Amino acid sequence: MVSYKGDLYKLLLVQVMDVPAVSVSVDSSEESFRDTIEIGVDVTHPVPVTSAVFPAATMVIRLAQHGEAIQGIQEYLLEMPTQEELRTLRDRADIAEAERATLRAMIRTMGAVETSLHNRIRDERQTRIEIERQLALVQEELTQSRISHAQERENFKKLEDFMTSQFGYHS
Repeated sequence: MVSYKGDLYKLLLVQVMDVPAVSVSVDSSEESFRDTIEIGVDVTHPVPVTSAVFPAATMVIRLAQHGEAIQGIQEYLLEMPTQEELRTLRDRADIAEAERATLRAMIRTMGAVETSLHNRIRDERQTRIEIERQLALVQEELTQSRISHAQERENFKKLEDFMTSQFGYHS
């Protein structure tokens, strides 16, 4: 079996010398495509061809190897993308890169917005805490004021009762 990856070039280079030259001649005075074509084959080789050097089995093996090599080359070429496919792939890659750049920009923007919102929430919390602290102070002052007012009223009532009991003065 022939290794197509490493030995393909060597195989083709060595075996090109074994490929027969084919000459085609048309024997027709009318030159119509319906006429028969006779093909003559002249095999040339740098060394004299003898039956001992190239037996029929060797020729069949060589032809099979050539067929396999050509099939391998054809399969390789069929797997290769065409210029149009390459352009399409490049366009897709450019579009994907543009989308990726847009997404990165959106992520950076979202990060900045998130940071801004966190800072605003922190500031709002601090403001709420300060307002709650001030409200607690005002409530405490109001409670103290009510207590003080109630005591003053009680003291006034006591004073009034004292004045009435001592001086008979009634308001």
